[in-house]
Amino acid sequence: MKFLLSFLCIFSTSPLIQAQNQTGLPLATDDYSTYIVPNLATGIKLLEADEELFKGWMKQYQYQRYQRGYELEYLAPTTRTNQMRLIRKENHQVVFALSPVKLELVKQLEQELINLKPQINRDQLGITWYQNPNFQDNKNNNYKVGIKVESDTEDRVGRTWSIWSVQIIFQK
Repeated sequence: MKFLLSFLCIFSTSPLIQAQNQTGLPLATDDYSTYIVPNLATGIKLLEADEELFKGWMKQYQYQRYQRGYELEYLAPTTRTNQMRLIRKENHQVVFALSPVKLELVKQLEQELINLKPQINRDQLGITWYQNPNFQDNKNNNYKVGIKVESDTEDRVGRTWSIWSVQIIFQK
């Protein structure tokens, strides 16, 4: 009887432990850093995470707390001085700020959103917002995603280079 009871206890709790250890957040790697990829599933997962879980994921992925006045703002470690991979969670939104960024990453997210046939609007700040009832979690929370891409320049090795920066906002 004890054996059966202990077996059931272990068997029934093991999926919970396994789910807590595996976040399933996708990563991208470039020449200088490894960072969490901003896609719809990641945005929803980070939005729904409580503060402790969010902090745990940032620690797990070696993000460092960024002391700029926001409680939950983290930077991915990088060896390049002019590179930023930032994630900030506040109120009902998660913001990714990536600079420089490969436009393929942005195009993949846009295609993922467009496949769900959203309403698309652009605001005065130049942010393109994607909203659709299909952007839901199991609690029927509706989400919208904002993307703002900006062109910038960087002076390196005696030349001026064009770079792209993106701000991606997941909001509920």
